[in-house]
Amino acid sequence: MAGATGAGDDFEVGRTNASEERSLLVAISGDPDGYQTDFVLDVSIEGNQVLTKNPDGVDAIHATGTVSLPTGGAIGTIPEGNGIVGRGLNGLVGYVHAAPRNRNDERNVNAGALGVGGSASPGLFGRGVIGVIGYPDGVPRDPTWEGADTAAVAGNGGNAAIGLRGTGGNGGVKGESAQSVGVQGISELSPGVNGTSTEGIGVIGTSQRGPGVHGISSEDNGGVFQSRHAAQVFLIPTDVGPLKAPSPITPLAINVTPDEGPPPLPRRGRGGQLMAVRDKQGASTLWFCVKDGPPARWTQVLLGNEFNGTG
Repeated sequence: MAGATGAGDDFEVGRTNASEERSLLVAISGDPDGYQTDFVLDVSIEGNQVLTKNPDGVDAIHATGTVSLPTGGAIGTIPEGNGIVGRGLNGLVGYVHAAPRNRNDERNVNAGALGVGGSASPGLFGRGVIGVIGYPDGVPRDPTWEGADTAAVAGNGGNAAIGLRGTGGNGGVKGESAQSVGVQGISELSPGVNGTSTEGIGVIGTSQRGPGVHGISSEDNGGVFQSRHAAQVFLIPTDVGPLKAPSPITPLAINVTPDEGPPPLPRRGRGGQLMAVRDKQGASTLWFCVKDGPPARWTQVLLGNEFNGTG
């Protein structure tokens, strides 16, 4: 037997029920002691288990919205509809079986979607060209930006907010990659990556076999270091054991007389810059800018005798 076949018919369980009008289930006041439960409709499975011919478990609710429908008339194309729309303290709340319900979390989160996965499952999981996309209030959606790169998580803060912010006792944001950079920061007019600390180190770079930090620039310095009350750069010495007693030497300097001509160091150098250069024969020398340009004034940093490395 069929269930309801139109508006006004009785709804029958275990049957397919159809109606040409929407159906509403409304909880109302009527009991003098108030509403007796904390839900309007409960859909569950007895004992949470049921025999089924399907290879998967049995879901409590399936909801499918409409797909887009071109009408060919003045109304145009009717857009797609949602599967479920929820509004409340939290719009949607989901728990995996192993996670106990936590009313305090539900009251304090106040989110469009709250997912609780427990100790062995994720709270929220997203998969797609971008798995999860986030925008703060007031920032319009930018499909062009979203489609520029694939990502597991993407956050767009617009012009005034932060795209992705993290905090934690063992790190705020962690990036890992086997073949590329762990964390990539890109900016046109400001630093690509900004690290700050009140008492500790602003940025730490570590590597087993490569450089810990590598700065590259096409037209400016590879790295800039500034300090108000301490040395701009601190090189931690490597222990090599006892050295021989120093002996006087007469260092050799590159001749920079007008006849010989100076090396082509930057005219717009700034006092305090240290620059290493290499000539066509492969010999490297070190130069220090003593006066801002243009034209900047440079002087060679004189070194001791050359020797072959043995370490």
